[in-house]
Amino acid sequence: MRSNRGTAGHLGTLILCLFIGSLALGACGTPSKKPPAKTTTTTTVKHTTLTSCSTALLQIKAAFGGTAAGGSYYQFSATNTSPKTCAINGYPKLAFFAPNAAGGAGAGSSVEMSVTNSGASPTTLKLKTGATAEFLMTYTDVPVNGEGCSAVGSVNVTPPHQGESLPVAISFSPCGGVVKVQPFAQPGTENP
Repeated sequence: MRSNRGTAGHLGTLILCLFIGSLALGACGTPSKKPPAKTTTTTTVKHTTLTSCSTALLQIKAAFGGTAAGGSYYQFSATNTSPKTCAINGYPKLAFFAPNAAGGAGAGSSVEMSVTNSGASPTTLKLKTGATAEFLMTYTDVPVNGEGCSAVGSVNVTPPHQGESLPVAISFSPCGGVVKVQPFAQPGTENP
């Protein structure tokens, strides 16, 4: 007589194999769901590089600022007349001219003058249309070490990083052959 235990064991194994097989077939026949695709958002940051304020698009004026310790000073203002924002950073270059001998418009002969940079370190200023930056020019108006004073009738101002200059009518008599100039800054922030 055969043992039922052996048959039952084979039968149990057979049922288990069929069950596992049906699961496997079911898994094969059912499409697997893919996880939803991740959406990535890319943000583009637009970096705008400002160009230096062009001499041709600046309007430069000078006004007597007053007296300071050891001399006097002028305030020079540079206004952006272009339709775009520009940047200005640094010291202007200055060239001095005597009054015109005929007394009319235009510069006279060149006046030799040493220009010394002074004041705070330069910073970049963004000038929107109509905005103004300024710099101060200080000088001694009392003879120094026996050196006389020079008559100046105009100053050519070259903005930083530019090759062209703008003439500015100005009448003063610096002594000692030296003037000090500060870098362009926000109006009202410089002290002589």
